[in-house]
Amino acid sequence: MPLRLSIISLTLVLSGCALDGRQSFMDPRGEVAWLQYDLFMLTVYVTFGIFIAVGGTLLWTVWRYRERVDDDPNEHPPQSHGNPLVEFVLIAISIGLLVIIAIPTVSAIVYTHGMPDEPDSLLGSYYHGDMSDGAEEEVLTIYAYGWQWWFSFEYPQLGIVTGNELAIPKGKVVRFELRSKDVIHSFWVPKLAGKVDMIPGRNNWMWLRGDEAGYFFGQCAEYCGESHAYMQFRVEVMEDDDFAEWVEQQRQTPPPPQEESWQDFVVLAARAPEKLVDEPAVRGAALFYGRGACIQCHAIKGTPAAGLLGPDLTTVASRKSIAAGWMEHHNDDFTINPERQYENFYRWIRESEKIKPGNLMYHVSGGMRDINLSDQDCHDLAAFMMTLRPDSL
Repeated sequence: MPLRLSIISLTLVLSGCALDGRQSFMDPRGEVAWLQYDLFMLTVYVTFGIFIAVGGTLLWTVWRYRERVDDDPNEHPPQSHGNPLVEFVLIAISIGLLVIIAIPTVSAIVYTHGMPDEPDSLLGSYYHGDMSDGAEEEVLTIYAYGWQWWFSFEYPQLGIVTGNELAIPKGKVVRFELRSKDVIHSFWVPKLAGKVDMIPGRNNWMWLRGDEAGYFFGQCAEYCGESHAYMQFRVEVMEDDDFAEWVEQQRQTPPPPQEESWQDFVVLAARAPEKLVDEPAVRGAALFYGRGACIQCHAIKGTPAAGLLGPDLTTVASRKSIAAGWMEHHNDDFTINPERQYENFYRWIRESEKIKPGNLMYHVSGGMRDINLSDQDCHDLAAFMMTLRPDSL
């Protein structure tokens, strides 16, 4: 029985050691990640060589000077103390090995702390839509903000704000300005670049480049509270045309479920709710703007909702997950599964505290803990969330 338990335990431990897992730094897909991977492997080779040399010498010494059956217990072998030549050689080898590791380490630090000068990475060279003045001569810059326990991403040059999921163009240098809104977090996309801390009151930054299109998973890598393990995000590396299309989609404003404008809809929902169409999405929109709890934390572009404490929900139904990546609703090919998405919206509204303990949506004053939502209310809000997607999706 102990042997069986040991085998099962070892199997469970090793199952988490996949070298090509979705958050494995051993499967680099970006320039910075490759640089750091090569440096790591160089260190592994050097330290493994030291281990073999030291361990081999120890084994040889134990074997060579072991006690034999015919040894006289009263007779001791010749004793000696120190050997200047051996000590000098060991010191020289140690210095040499340190130099072998130090030179590429310092070189990598200097390289990653400077921006590569690449004309092809300037925003104006691959994106030809609207952007802020002078942005065409700059690399794409994304402000990443760490919150307890989620990430927000702002594209100041393009006028986009999103939460927990972002997109970058393939093969282009992207600069990340890293900020924290509360405690220390750490921005880490293992397959694209190593982690850099997000420290309150300090402006850190990093750059990365994705070498191939696809989805890459990130994580907060600094313990930041009880739901730290649930603080994840997604990076999608896109071809230039796909990135331009994504930008235009994120700029869209969702239409109101009734009336000509959001302002008219909100006024109608407040003053004459009996005139609203009796549909789940319409009832959900009225709840979203009428109860006050939602709009004090969330923003929806082009509407009266302008909260800053929670993720921007303008195109939330176009995202592949919610709850900072913890509740996924995509298929294997990363297309959205509508049934699973609706269920995730409903569950998150209904029982967010069970899914992510300590989350602000539940605990903020006037939030989900303090308002009385029926089960039908939660379904209606989920139906409204499903409408918040770009028209073209």
